[in-house]
Amino acid sequence: MERESATALEPFRVRVDRARAAEFARETDNAGELAAMPLAYPAVWLSEPRVYAAIARACAQAESLPVHESQSFVYDRPVLFDADYDLVVSMAREQSPPRLRIRAALASPDGAPVGSFETLLRLVPRRETAS
Repeated sequence: MERESATALEPFRVRVDRARAAEFARETDNAGELAAMPLAYPAVWLSEPRVYAAIARACAQAESLPVHESQSFVYDRPVLFDADYDLVVSMAREQSPPRLRIRAALASPDGAPVGSFETLLRLVPRRETAS
């Protein structure tokens, strides 16, 4: 696994909105009363504008389309509804196989670690189509 380039984003504030978490749970086939944040919920933060833009730039530079390969989540403590957290995101392009590794660390506003997650996106080269 050879790393080609890395990007670290400035930390930013996120919140586990109960209504958005419930919608995420329904969309991921988790019916019923929502007692806790769905374990994979932090994946929604990849759609935050600064993260989404960085992913789009990396894919454009690689002339590739991102295909979800895997994700993992590790929690040091429960993530609470309607609480603020600081998220630090870094990403690195890898050459072999071509993919984008996205790592994120979640902390409470006082800096205490809360958890981390990693997403791997396979970078599939775009092909020119004959007209």
